[in-house]
Amino acid sequence: MNPFRLTLATDDLFCNRVAEIDLLMKNMLSGIHTVVYAPRRYGKSSLARVVMGRLEKKMVGVYVDLFSITSNEDVAAKLYRCIVQALGHNAADHSSAMSRIAGFFKNLRLSMSFDPITKNPEISVSLGDVNAVVHIETVIGALDEYCAKQKIKVCLILDEFQEICTLKDSKKIEALLRSGMQAAKHVSFMMLGSRRTILRDMFEDRKRPFYKSAYIMPLPKIPETEMVPFLVRTFKKGGTSLSPEQAQQIVTFCDSYPYYIQKLSMLFFDMKAKGNALSETQELLIAMEAPDYENIFINLTMNQKRLLQAIAKARPINIFSNSFLVEYHLGSQGGVQSSLSKLKKLDLIEQQKDGWKVVDPIFEKWLKT
Repeated sequence: MNPFRLTLATDDLFCNRVAEIDLLMKNMLSGIHTVVYAPRRYGKSSLARVVMGRLEKKMVGVYVDLFSITSNEDVAAKLYRCIVQALGHNAADHSSAMSRIAGFFKNLRLSMSFDPITKNPEISVSLGDVNAVVHIETVIGALDEYCAKQKIKVCLILDEFQEICTLKDSKKIEALLRSGMQAAKHVSFMMLGSRRTILRDMFEDRKRPFYKSAYIMPLPKIPETEMVPFLVRTFKKGGTSLSPEQAQQIVTFCDSYPYYIQKLSMLFFDMKAKGNALSETQELLIAMEAPDYENIFINLTMNQKRLLQAIAKARPINIFSNSFLVEYHLGSQGGVQSSLSKLKKLDLIEQQKDGWKVVDPIFEKWLKT
């Protein structure tokens, strides 16, 4: 059987991150709120889940995915639902647990039913007639009071945290969450984000509520010295051999990007058995990802498209050099500056020591075709 999966990486499919796991565990146990940021599909959620599992005997893990929020009501409902489910998960008596939890979250309406087949409890939450802003203002304080009473600690993971910036009252919501975070004594926040420019602004802009409120942890690449033997071991586990040279080619082609390494390895595991070459599998990967790239590309302006393609092809040191602007027909510096700002905000490009590049390595290859 193919040992690779595209779901959250756990157990044998989780590679390395030893130093990051150790730091996050120490920070959560010490009440040091932490921001983890990296591009999408870089392993942040998997890392958070691993940390939550390692802390299981010392802290209650609450995982909240904010990616799909569109309103204040969504934020409040997701926070409540995930908190209540986590707090009542291991309760021997679910009814008494719900009553105990409801005693602290006074503005919340809780109801519970049981699945007729599995007999597992299904918890429903309702905000009632109370404004969602009031719920957001009080939820962290209520959780902290519950923790104090029950003598427990909570690790609250807020995934895609930067999405609260898309809300109409985003600054107010930021301020309310910051206030709750500052006052909490038994709740440690781990905030994950993929739109790095927006997330950095949240925590580095003096005018924003979250300014200097958390430990900032950019997620680095997994070292090739760890990833190459990991792939060799995983192929062997599935009953197929992979040479270190082929493993290195996979890592290099994907520029150490965890999601693409997993996907290319998954595809090659099956295609290798059919006699296909790694190069054919690499072409297949680009073709499979193409629809997503087309959706991204079609929503850009013509100037943004030109700049993105130029960066993919040239990886310029200086975007505003006259030779670069002329060669790729990019127009005025002012127009380029506007396009650059938008592409950065979308987290499509980034500046590194050796020049500007497209964040997604397979997207970059697609842009160059």
